[in-house]
Amino acid sequence: MLWIPPGCRSVLDVGCNAGALLADCARAYPNIRLAGVDVNQDAVPVARKEVPRADIRHTMGQTLPFSDGEFDCVTCIEVIEHIPQELRAATLREIHRVLAPGGRFVLRCPHEGAFAWLDSNNFRFRLPWLYNRLVGKGKRDFGYARGSEDVVWHHHFTKHELGSLVADGFVVEHTHYGGLFLFPIADVLSWPFYRRQWSRGHIFNWVQRLAHWDISINYGTASFTIMMVLKKEGAWPNG
Repeated sequence: MLWIPPGCRSVLDVGCNAGALLADCARAYPNIRLAGVDVNQDAVPVARKEVPRADIRHTMGQTLPFSDGEFDCVTCIEVIEHIPQELRAATLREIHRVLAPGGRFVLRCPHEGAFAWLDSNNFRFRLPWLYNRLVGKGKRDFGYARGSEDVVWHHHFTKHELGSLVADGFVVEHTHYGGLFLFPIADVLSWPFYRRQWSRGHIFNWVQRLAHWDISINYGTASFTIMMVLKKEGAWPNG
């Protein structure tokens, strides 16, 4: 939680899914106002139950139902790669709009590192027969309006690509690379649990801890993920 700026009074998680990050924030910062949005209609009620004091909405990142400058901090963790390329700029424009002047934006996504080819979410395109056998068609995609049709190829960004996306209206304060091959392997190991819908339990939790441990280590440009901490500065062009 080191990315939470000192004196932060409000956090919005764009792509909050079932509310895991917001739950962590609620435990660490009991006095901070929390909000989240997600397009998955099944995940939203789970998040509301997980973090009852958070304001969680079912909506897209391109139409955030909040006022200008409403949040001191906005997070977008492992989400932008799910957004079709033609909608990414609109999502970032909205995030910029709801951030307070000088607010902090935390963006993490897949990185074009040494093990990008291990992205399990892309196995559905590379090895659909294996994905369907181990996960089951659509098991991970419940709650999306069009199910598996809404799933796009996970693009792995270079630092230059990501910097170009956020160049308008943001200044990069910090860049962190995290995870190598254990992070994507842990995701593959989770497949049987998604198939059986056993996303709870000791073994599943151990796999998740393994992923979190790996992603905490900075492997440099070989890393599987990249995180940028950005500061809102100036107006978004044409917005």
